[in-house]
Amino acid sequence: MRLRAALALVPLLGACGPGAEGGDAAPAAAPAGAPGARPTRDVLDATLAELGVSRRKGVISARELRANRGLMPGESADLPEEGDAPLDATSAPTLDPAGASGAAAEPLDPEMVEFRDGLVGMALSDPRYLKTALADVVATSEELSPSMAAGLRERARPADELKVLMQFARAAPSAPVAAALAELTLTHDDPTVRAFASWALVPAGETEGSGAVVTTLLRRLKYEKDTQALIWAARALASHGNLSGLAALSAIASGPASDDAAAANQQFYEVVRSTVGREDVAVEDANGVMADWASGSVDRPSPAPDALRASVWRLISDLSGEHFQLRGVDDARFILSRLGPWAAAELGAALEDEDDYVRLHVTQVLERMGQRGGGAAPSLRLALRDQSDAVAGAAAEALAAVAPEACLPALLARLEEAPPHEVRVAIIRAAGRSATVPAPLLLGCFREAGAPTDLRLAAAAGLLGTDLGTGDENEVLNWLAETMTRPFGDPAGAEALVGAWVAKVEGSGGDELRAAWSDFGPKQAIIHTADQARARRSGRAALLQAHLTVSR
Repeated sequence: MRLRAALALVPLLGACGPGAEGGDAAPAAAPAGAPGARPTRDVLDATLAELGVSRRKGVISARELRANRGLMPGESADLPEEGDAPLDATSAPTLDPAGASGAAAEPLDPEMVEFRDGLVGMALSDPRYLKTALADVVATSEELSPSMAAGLRERARPADELKVLMQFARAAPSAPVAAALAELTLTHDDPTVRAFASWALVPAGETEGSGAVVTTLLRRLKYEKDTQALIWAARALASHGNLSGLAALSAIASGPASDDAAAANQQFYEVVRSTVGREDVAVEDANGVMADWASGSVDRPSPAPDALRASVWRLISDLSGEHFQLRGVDDARFILSRLGPWAAAELGAALEDEDDYVRLHVTQVLERMGQRGGGAAPSLRLALRDQSDAVAGAAAEALAAVAPEACLPALLARLEEAPPHEVRVAIIRAAGRSATVPAPLLLGCFREAGAPTDLRLAAAAGLLGTDLGTGDENEVLNWLAETMTRPFGDPAGAEALVGAWVAKVEGSGGDELRAAWSDFGPKQAIIHTADQARARRSGRAALLQAHLTVSR
C-alpha cells in the first residue's frame, strides 16, 4: 500500500517539515552546506547562435499569428498584412529547416522550372501519364528538388496543380520539398490541399534534413478542424518519429462509422505495425504503443537533429519576456510539450537561461510532457532551488510528473531547507503526485495549526489519492465541503478536488452521489454566474456531507 510504503520516508520530518508551527512564519535559514540557487546565463542566445538562427525580433506579426492558428473563414493568405515582414527563414524558421542559416536562396534553373511545369501539365492532361511523370521526377530528383519546392510555394498555383506536385514530392522526398509541404499544411486555406501536403510528407520521415517539419505538424494538431487533414498530419508526424497524433487518430477511429473513421483506423494501425515491427497486431499492441509513447519508452530521433533543434530553440525563444504574447506562448508550450523524449535534454538546458519566463514556461512544458520528459529530471532537481520562487515551485511539480518513482527524495530534501511558502506548497502538492505518497507528512500539513488554505488544499489533493482510513478521509472531505461554501480562500479549488474524488468513489451510494453531483452542474454547457456558482457549491457541499454521514 502506498501509505505504508511512505512511512519510512518521513520519520524525522515532524508534522510538516521545518517551520510547521505556522504556515506564514518566515522560513528558517537553510542547513549548512545546502545547495544554493543555480547561476543562470544566456543559454538561449548562445544555443541559437550555435545553431545559426536568432531570436524572433519584436512582437510576433499578425500574419505569423494567423499562420500559427491556421486560416479562418474569410481570411486570405495571398497578401501580407500592412507592416508584416515576409514569412521567410528569418521570421519563421520553423517552416524552413534548410534555411535556418538565413542564407539567400540560389536562383532556380529555368530548364528545371520548365521541366517541372511540363510534367505537371502532362499528368493533368491524362491520368495515365502520371506514372511516367513520377518516374521522370524520381530520375531527376536532386536537380528538380529546388524547383519543386518553389512550385509548392507559389500561392497563386491552382489546387489541382499543387496536388500533382505533391504526388511528385511524395515520390522524391527531400528536405527543401518537405519544408515547402509543411508550409502548405500550415497556411493553405483549402483543407484538401493541407491533407494532401501531410500525406506527401509521410515518406519524408526517412529523409535527411526533414526533421524540422515536426514542429509545424504539431501546430497543425492544435488548430486543424478538417478531419482528413488532421488524420494525415498525425500520420506524417508518426513517420517522423513523433506519436503525439495517435490519440487524435484513436479518437476519430472510435467515433461513428464513416469514411473518416475507417481512414483513421487504417493509419493508426499502420503506425502500430511500423512501431512494433510486425504485421499481425491487436488492440493490446496499440494500447502498448500509446502507453510507451506517454512513458517515454518510444523515441525515434529525427534524422536531422540540428534542423529540429533550431526549430525547437526558436520556440523556446518565444517563451521569453521580450515579446510576451499569449498566442505565441501558448503555441510554443503546446508544441514543445508534445515532442519526443529526446527534447528533454534541450528543455533541461533551457532551465539555466537567465530569463525567468523561459525557465517558468519550460518547467510547465516538462510537467505536461510527463514521463517523456524524464531526461530533464536532473535539471529539475537543480531548479528546485531556482532564484525565482515561481520557477522553483513549478520545478517541484514538473519533477513529480517526469519522474514519479524517483522524485520524492529530492522533494523532501528541499522541504528540509525551509523553502519559501510558495515553494513549500508546490513541494507538498508534488509529493502527493509521487508514486509513493508520504501520507503522514501530508496529514501533518493538513492539520498544521494556522495552515493557510493553499497548503491544506495541496495536502488534501495528495491525501485523497491514498489509502487513508475512513476517519482521516472524512476529515479531509468535510473540510473541503466547508471550504466550498466560504466566500474567501479557494472554494473553486476545493470543489475541483471533491469532484475528482466523487468521480472515483466506490461503495454504497457512489453512483447516486455522482448523479446528484452532476445535477448541480450547468445545463447545456452554460457557464454559471457568480451567484449560481455559489449556490452550486453550497448544494454540492451539503450533498457530500450527507453522503459522508450515511456512509459512516
